[in-house]
Amino acid sequence: MNEYLIAHVGHTQRHDEHICWWKAESRGYTICVEKAGRYSEQAVRKICAETECIAVAADTAKALARSTPYYRLSNGTLGKLYDGGPHSPVENRPKEWAAIKEHALLIGKYAKPTPMAASKQRAIYVDALMAAQAKKED
Repeated sequence: MNEYLIAHVGHTQRHDEHICWWKAESRGYTICVEKAGRYSEQAVRKICAETECIAVAADTAKALARSTPYYRLSNGTLGKLYDGGPHSPVENRPKEWAAIKEHALLIGKYAKPTPMAASKQRAIYVDALMAAQAKKED
């Protein structure tokens, strides 16, 4: 059985750096692919038909996900863009939305993504070693 994630276009606005995903059992939203709910084909066909959502295979979303995002602090060090543990977000950019739409099981009737302008993005993605060093400096 295939598992699908639901990208919520209505909760991913032009000012958001990352795509918003439905959590499990339709209980909230997350930017993290790993924390997003997994839905059956039957469920996403029911949810996404008349909404601002796009259903895509979990594997496709995982392939688009980045590492935990950081941003540059005024003193030159890195700070986490989001609280909590590691995250695996998908950037709110035209390239990512194009891939999601290309591989979508279903695109909701009102789903019209608004990607963030590249000039507004501040996320920095680093490998695990650099992330550990940044955490020690916090």
